[in-house]
Amino acid sequence: MRALLLFNPNATTTDDRVRDVIASALASAVELDVQPTKQRGHATHIVAGAVHEGVDAVFALGGDGTANEVLQALVGTDVRLGIIPGGGANVLARSLGLPNDAVAATSVLLEHLRADRTRRITLGRANERWFGFNAGFGFDAAVVRHVEQHPQVKRVFRQAAFVASTTREWFVGEGRGCPRITLHHADGSVAGPYLVAVVANTDPYTFLGPRPMHVHPRASFDLGLDLVGIRRVSTVALLRILNRVFRDGEHVRAKGLDYVHDLAAFTLSSPEPLPLMVDGDYSGEHLQVTFAAVPDALRVLA
Repeated sequence: MRALLLFNPNATTTDDRVRDVIASALASAVELDVQPTKQRGHATHIVAGAVHEGVDAVFALGGDGTANEVLQALVGTDVRLGIIPGGGANVLARSLGLPNDAVAATSVLLEHLRADRTRRITLGRANERWFGFNAGFGFDAAVVRHVEQHPQVKRVFRQAAFVASTTREWFVGEGRGCPRITLHHADGSVAGPYLVAVVANTDPYTFLGPRPMHVHPRASFDLGLDLVGIRRVSTVALLRILNRVFRDGEHVRAKGLDYVHDLAAFTLSSPEPLPLMVDGDYSGEHLQVTFAAVPDALRVLA
């Protein structure tokens, strides 16, 4: 069996020693090619070439951004994907039940590979970009955009940088007090306007350290997409929602919040361009984004 180990040399929680251990372990089971990424988007290019050459499995060592770039080239193929957590949150790997440790996750993935234990999962699509676990239009994406504009702060403070940026965007961000996002259902009906619109392909939406955020408590890799839309709410009301997100998921019953489950397709629009993020990465400014759930789009070792 031929496999590719692709790694992000700038991943926040791995180093050369860890990469060597992982490469050695994988090479004991497969004919392994090891390649680093050099810039944003490079992972997609490398994996597309490997797929063309007939690789059987791809192991992605890095954060959620690396995993997202890899899956762009694997959608609709029969190539197995093994995600090795090497970033900050590692949402996709953890949501698939893998340990949040690169070496431990590699051991589990090798067991799955030897037993050919795989599953196919639904992926989301936001316009032309695929995503594995979440997407946001407006507020959530503005937080990610701000963090990416300050890479050194992210590198030093990691998830604390997202907390700080969330606070900043809520109090002084553009459009803070003006709901602008409209939800267009496939049947032509509309809902909103929303101040915050976040989309999920699984639960949890993300993690804050060891704590999962159950923003969309019914979301699943085996179903369509879930959406949470928050209308104009006070800071106190938002804090109550966040409390429930970390506790029991009962925020979905909160006043001023809409929770829509298992959507096959829908569109979010705004009269002014708003930022989009997919799998924790900023993905430009848009007037509207069309979302779709594509069943069985990706084969993963899990």
